[in-house]
Amino acid sequence: MKKIFILFVFIFFLVQTRLSAQSNGNRPLDIVFCLDLSGSTNGLVNDVRDNLWLIANELNAMQPKPDFRLGVICFSRPSFGKENGYVKVFSDLSYNLDYIVAELYRLKPSIEKGDQIVSAALSKAVSDISWSKKDNALKLVYIVGNGSVSSNGYEYVKICEEAVERKIIVHSLFVTKSANNITDIAGWKRIAAITGGIQTEITVNKKDPLSFWESNLDELVKSNKIIYNDLQWSGADSAMGRKSMVSCDSGAFEAGSSTYFHRLYYKSSVHFIRSIKYCDYFAKLKYDVNVDSLSTFDQRAYRMRDERNRKFQIMKNAVGEAGVVELLNLYSNPDFKDEGIFHRVVLQTAIQYWNKF
Repeated sequence: MKKIFILFVFIFFLVQTRLSAQSNGNRPLDIVFCLDLSGSTNGLVNDVRDNLWLIANELNAMQPKPDFRLGVICFSRPSFGKENGYVKVFSDLSYNLDYIVAELYRLKPSIEKGDQIVSAALSKAVSDISWSKKDNALKLVYIVGNGSVSSNGYEYVKICEEAVERKIIVHSLFVTKSANNITDIAGWKRIAAITGGIQTEITVNKKDPLSFWESNLDELVKSNKIIYNDLQWSGADSAMGRKSMVSCDSGAFEAGSSTYFHRLYYKSSVHFIRSIKYCDYFAKLKYDVNVDSLSTFDQRAYRMRDERNRKFQIMKNAVGEAGVVELLNLYSNPDFKDEGIFHRVVLQTAIQYWNKF
């Protein structure tokens, strides 16, 4: 049994590596979220996992369109291990957002106490992540938390200098609390200043009043179920892919209609279809093939794939593209206030740096 489990883990990480290596040929955009999950930031994990679909949709809508991957590092929880500096890489940079969010759903959103070592988290982000090696890649870290960054001296400064050498920009998001400490904020500002990033203050679990969705929730639930039944699971990681998808669909629905709409809009994107190509037979099929020259079986498979893609498009139309475009226009406006809301800060800085570099 132990050997089977080890084999399963090996196959899964092999697939993750392949997913991380895919590229659509566009300019790379790598984003790593480095999250302080100690007691003083309780609820931060909700802000990330419930808004990752919104963030992905807006990144997909940027022009020129980026070839983006996301990754997540968490720190400051005892369960992550003292030997690791209480830091855990939950996901290396990947196109597989379902896996990332499903892993975050496994975390408890709140905890009483944790040991915080910011430099250990930064070190993982700089050195243990598979950053793009392309010269034109934009590489961003969003380190989110509060408290002192110098719990083990000024090691964080050295790591920030390493980030500069690797052309990694660090944006620091300081989570405000009642006992806000000016001295602590200064350290977070220094992290951003050294690496060429921006320091911002945010409030955890602050709801965004903006919503542009007018879709029929019941109809979208039915549409999503039809597409799920059309998925042709195959390959070594099909069980993991199916489990992650169900977890994300359920979690997004529980988070509220806005999150669910963003989730379904993302599921109708090429980015999503590409991410499941190792666990769905239709997603493996290429688009540049002369169907008439194929066998009867393959012709049928291609036509079934095209029919499913039509259903994806119907779902995308049902959700509506206007909301995504309108939000992108807002986030692109330098006068639009972030209001200390996590996903607004992430998107406004990402868009600014994408247009700048």
